Amino acid sequence: MARPPVFDTEINRAPALRISNVVRGRVNEDGRVRYLVDPDGKGDERAIPEDVVLKRWRRRVMTGHTFHGCRLGPNLWRAIANAFGTDAQAISRMNTKQIDDGRENLHRDRNKHFLWLPDTSTVMEIFGFLGPVRLQTVLDRHLHPDRNSNYGTPDLFLYARKSGTNEPAFFRLVEVKKPKERISKDQHEEIEFLRSIGVPARVLRLIERQD
Repeated sequence: MARPPVFDTEINRAPALRISNVVRGRVNEDGRVRYLVDPDGKGDERAIPEDVVLKRWRRRVMTGHTFHGCRLGPNLWRAIANAFGTDAQAISRMNTKQIDDGRENLHRDRNKHFLWLPDTSTVMEIFGFLGPVRLQTVLDRHLHPDRNSNYGTPDLFLYARKSGTNEPAFFRLVEVKKPKERISKDQHEEIEFLRSIGVPARVLRLIERQD
């Protein structure tokens, strides 16, 4: 059987995450693979691959910084457009109440049940880190009628804030892959696109250990 292609988006491991991608204690529960969250295999806390990476990021220690993040849905950008419109400049000026209202209206619309957004504070972080120019470029790409069946949005939005001032420090968009899981063409092209507009995006492939 031919091996799946290895895209350059995986070979290029920048930006750095400074967390371990080694996983241990694999089990299958409810049709999902779960690993021990602790990179050394300590304890009994397990999670699916995306949550393992998210938990490790949140526990990262770096002087003067706190670490945060969330999982992203494949329809993130379409959900943003449905909740807040397509004008990134106007979206970036929205306050907490406006974002709250947009999220609530989206979630109440049963015809759009497949669209969901992270909590309000995280949505604001996404807007803040991207800025209106990059946000507009992403929205234009994902809302183009020729891309109705294309997805590829990375699994995780990870970011750090300065602990003294709570100012934004840096962020990452990360696609998490199990050891033998293939990267789809959409995922590869999305990461390549994000990098082309200055968004720090990458693939993180987990490495299993049996010890």
